[in-house]
Amino acid sequence: MAAQQATMTLVGQSGKTYSIDVHAPDAAGTQITFNPSGAASSTSPTTFRIPESGVIFDYAIAASPTATGLVLYRNSGAILGGALRNANQLVTLANRQKMKIPVNAGDFISGVQHA
Repeated sequence: MAAQQATMTLVGQSGKTYSIDVHAPDAAGTQITFNPSGAASSTSPTTFRIPESGVIFDYAIAASPTATGLVLYRNSGAILGGALRNANQLVTLANRQKMKIPVNAGDFISGVQHA
């Protein structure tokens, strides 16, 4: 497979929904990259700063790259419930799991793919 694009959805306490574009490289052990204002690429930042407290509600990926999933981190620590299998997060799945991971304004989110 090749690198894939994904979308992370954050719902803030204000009710505002944020769509953050994600680039998932085609290798285990690599960091995903984020772009909140356009298409993410391999040169996009490897962290995303949460604009307001709320929840990471969804992660939707177009197809699974070679890596089978990823682990999300908050401020450099693994997030409990933040280990995702790409097969469960495909955009074609109508019953895709919604994560509802709580985050605070100012938190830095990152992610590393796993085999």
